[in-house]
Amino acid sequence: LLEMIDEVLASEGPSCGMALCRPPGHHASRNRSSGFCLVNNVAVAASYAMSRYDDVERVLIFDWDVHHGQGTQQIFEQSSDVLFVSFQRHDGQSFYPCSGSSTEVGSGAGRGYTVNVALPEGFGDAALWAACSQVLLPAARSFRPDLIIISAGFDAASGDPIGGCGVAPKAFGL
Repeated sequence: LLEMIDEVLASEGPSCGMALCRPPGHHASRNRSSGFCLVNNVAVAASYAMSRYDDVERVLIFDWDVHHGQGTQQIFEQSSDVLFVSFQRHDGQSFYPCSGSSTEVGSGAGRGYTVNVALPEGFGDAALWAACSQVLLPAARSFRPDLIIISAGFDAASGDPIGGCGVAPKAFGL
């Protein structure tokens, strides 16, 4: 993942790239592994890019997964340099990790740089695309990131035994 960051940000490199690594690590926090995630790969990549490249001052992390990326949120919740936008199933009480309500918006200097879109059990394509057009795109345009990192989960797909949602695989581009 870090090599991909280097390739994308090199002056002679491509302007975009994709590194397929599972899991993205979004449940791992600064000091704790959680939810099958030992290391928060996307947080490491974002921090690496901002510390190594002068022209990367703002990073957008877009996390779509049926489970909230509470680790990524915790790592950056006090930072105004990272906009964390997360779409996830949220019932407020029992669905792991029981976080990600729309009232969780960051704190201190990071207040307003955490955007959670809490979706109901069973959400499908329409809800996902509406959240993209009504929340993600306006937030990204306003924030103007220098780098976008996607923390992708596909367990909101129809038929996933845990997710309980109905997103068609083709909505993920599969």
